[in-house]
Amino acid sequence: MELVDKFDNRRAPLNKVTERFEVIEGEYRQSMHLWIMNDKGEFLIQKRSDNKKTNPGLWSITGGGVEAGERSYETVIREAKEELGVDINPDKVNFMLSIKRRHTFADVYLVMQNVNIDDVVMQEEEVSNVKWATVDEIKKLIDEGQFTSSIKIYLDMLLYLISE
Repeated sequence: MELVDKFDNRRAPLNKVTERFEVIEGEYRQSMHLWIMNDKGEFLIQKRSDNKKTNPGLWSITGGGVEAGERSYETVIREAKEELGVDINPDKVNFMLSIKRRHTFADVYLVMQNVNIDDVVMQEEEVSNVKWATVDEIKKLIDEGQFTSSIKIYLDMLLYLISE
């Protein structure tokens, strides 16, 4: 059972901990999206396990829920290690933006770090494949319905912020 902290619509702590998927109107939890970019400008993407409840078998990026007592910055490091076996250099973690969704504040991070695909250790329950992909390749996967649908807005906003 994953426990999460709850927040109000301004992201002020409610000093309340609940199960991750317990939804109460007016309460929000935190999640994070991690975009790992190499020196070539490619992103490390991962294919979701066929056993996942949501978006099974689709390509995505590393992400996860922020656990109770944890900051989203810490979740970046934990999720990269859990899902991919990748050690993220904390000095390379860059907060890019936060999006308020229906019941979640989703924080988006960019990490500029070369990762050797051969060194990736996939968490079988979460990930079935990984690869480096260009922006055009990701957009093609999105257009073909092979990438998680919600990712397009994050990608567009991230690319805009990177170009600034």
